[in-house]
Amino acid sequence: MTDGTDSLDGIARAVALHLRRQRLAYDTRYLRVRSAPTPATPPQVRPAPTTAQSRSARPKPAPSKSVDAKAALRSQAESWSAATKLEYLRKKNVGDCRRCGLCQTRQNIVFGVGNPEARIMFVGEAPGADEDRKGEPFVGKAGQLLDRWLVELGMSRADVYIANVLKCRPPGNRDPRPDEVERCSPFLRAQIRAIRPAAVVALGRHAGMLLSRRDDMSLRAMRGARLDYDASSPKEAPRSLLIPLVVTYHPAYVLRQSGEAEVGATQMVMADLRRALDLAAEA
Repeated sequence: MTDGTDSLDGIARAVALHLRRQRLAYDTRYLRVRSAPTPATPPQVRPAPTTAQSRSARPKPAPSKSVDAKAALRSQAESWSAATKLEYLRKKNVGDCRRCGLCQTRQNIVFGVGNPEARIMFVGEAPGADEDRKGEPFVGKAGQLLDRWLVELGMSRADVYIANVLKCRPPGNRDPRPDEVERCSPFLRAQIRAIRPAAVVALGRHAGMLLSRRDDMSLRAMRGARLDYDASSPKEAPRSLLIPLVVTYHPAYVLRQSGEAEVGATQMVMADLRRALDLAAEA
């Protein structure tokens, strides 16, 4: 009996012999294969653009068509007549104005009436009930009195231009409010610039304060002062276009007087209007 070692050696020799025969018969080889690492592709680095290239690459904003159109319109409007300017202002700028609460109670916008080439322009405070109904300034009793004053001066409505600070009637004929004046007064300013009168007559203290920019003066003080209306545009030097301003009593105030008070008020108004005519003649 052989020991375990001899048995194991015999088995090992038999296996080795069998493997040798298999290799010779099929030419089999056993190799250890290692997969080669795939080389990493370096990232593509783009050169940073220069300052000039970065500026040129930015999209340039296209010029605004609305800005160009407005500039062209302003240039064209310089050659318009006063009548054309007023018509454009009435239709395109004022339109169906909704800039303040007066639009909710008015019947009509009272823009202005008269001669666009007038040498004298009259400015009242706000439309009354008759003006609101007809859409024309100074057509009630106050307007009839103004017509009589013009006749006494040898003039008529066809010779002057008449407008108001407010284009809509305040309810109950109350005084104009500051916010209403702020929103509406640019229209009056545009009217005056379109007409370029030789003199402006402010009828009443509210119109006088707005045009003279003196809210610290009473109507009596404004009547006795030499005042000007500065019609200069924001693009012009201040006070480059000054128009003589005469402040007098509103016709409605004179109508409320009686007897000697009415006679005295009328005489003061006529003196003021004659002074306006003299200033217009000197311009």
